[in-house]
Amino acid sequence: MANNVEQLKKGFLDSVPIVIGYIPASITFGLVGKALSLGNWEVFMLSALVYAGASQFIGAKLLAAGTAAPIILLLTVIINLRYFVISMSFSQRLNRDTWTIFKGLIGFGLTEEVFAVSMMSEKHRRQVGSHTIPYLLGLAFPPYAVTLIATYAGILLAGYIPISILPALNTSLYVLLIALIIPQLRGSKRNIAISISAAVSSWLLDPYLGTSTVLVAMVIGAFVGNCIQDEKNRSEVV
Repeated sequence: MANNVEQLKKGFLDSVPIVIGYIPASITFGLVGKALSLGNWEVFMLSALVYAGASQFIGAKLLAAGTAAPIILLLTVIINLRYFVISMSFSQRLNRDTWTIFKGLIGFGLTEEVFAVSMMSEKHRRQVGSHTIPYLLGLAFPPYAVTLIATYAGILLAGYIPISILPALNTSLYVLLIALIIPQLRGSKRNIAISISAAVSSWLLDPYLGTSTVLVAMVIGAFVGNCIQDEKNRSEVV
């Protein structure tokens, strides 16, 4: 029991950088939703149920434009296909005996940032698949809770903050992602190749594929990563 509490606390502590990045992004979403003339509950529930960054903004714009619900749902599923790839990778690090309810909770809270931090922690401990359920719940819950609180704050602040400064508020999320990625690149030619190939393909394909670019770039990055093996991994195989 004591160990579970310690793991939960560690998850909370590791989630702090994610929480800091989510606050301005979620406030921005609340402001944008209100600027689109959506109701308070519509904005809040989009954040609470979708909880997927870009999909929330796109969903809000489509909803404000009067787009039919099936179309909004279909586009949201397509945009969020990247989470299918992330989940497939992450599921291999969970114990098969884990209760379904815990798998569901962790899966719902599995964002790119939560995935990256969990991988960094795993790499630091040199133990693949060693994360406990309390740790993962502690890592995933605070960002979600803060997302709801910050979204509500954005709704309340609508009308007081100029729309022109919203892009500046949202840059913190990009800074967070960069800060999470950089430690993974040090000493790993494989990770560098994955990042460069995914970034370049995303840049080149975006004019042609639009929102589908993210998924294609992930597949290209994964293919490149599968073709390259780090020196330390090669020595372990030998």
